[in-house]
Amino acid sequence: MTFPQQATYWLSSQSVSVDRLPQQPLKQDIPIMIEELKNWCHTDNAGVAVSYFFRQYALYVTAQFTLLHQHHGFFSVDWRELQFDRVHNYGLPLLQTHVSSSTFQTVDSEKRFQAFHDILSKQVDDLLNEFKKHIKISPITCWENVLGSLLWYYASMEARNPRLVAEDFDWLLNAANWKPIKTSYLAKLLGNTSLRQAVSKPLRKTCCLYKEMSSFDTCTFCPKPN
Repeated sequence: MTFPQQATYWLSSQSVSVDRLPQQPLKQDIPIMIEELKNWCHTDNAGVAVSYFFRQYALYVTAQFTLLHQHHGFFSVDWRELQFDRVHNYGLPLLQTHVSSSTFQTVDSEKRFQAFHDILSKQVDDLLNEFKKHIKISPITCWENVLGSLLWYYASMEARNPRLVAEDFDWLLNAANWKPIKTSYLAKLLGNTSLRQAVSKPLRKTCCLYKEMSSFDTCTFCPKPN
């Protein structure tokens, strides 16, 4: 269960900080966190702020899948064990996810799908449901924010490890594997589109709302650019 220290550097490039105290952490109380997010990304719209949060959080989720593939383990946590820090990078207001190395759990390759389920359920869906108790936000938008990042990761891996990608997608596209989440949001996003096509043309059905914030531009593949 020892965390691979050599992973620390590339995790930092994915806005994941291990065993470091955040300097400007968001509060864990969701209503307060929403107000802090609005202030941080300069919007009066709570839905825009939460969508922004999941665009940022997507890096952590994708890093979890990368850890499973490269280091046979992941951070086995409830979302409440994470901290979210406000950081300025490239002149932009961004978020960094902080996690303790003590939560790293090794997983046999053939058991990685249970880890997938824990990540999707405990670390994404449960957190999304907490936000939904306080504001109106499309779950499809938030899931597309997370899964768009994951699709790019798998697309980059497909040429060198097509069998692994195929095995993972067989699991991820099966709605039964997502329960108690009501559907496979990856299947809903991808449809009949191939992975290669998914990252080369507009795919998502909803706008991530980055364009509604003064610090960000309209995304290249925005379904609603105007």
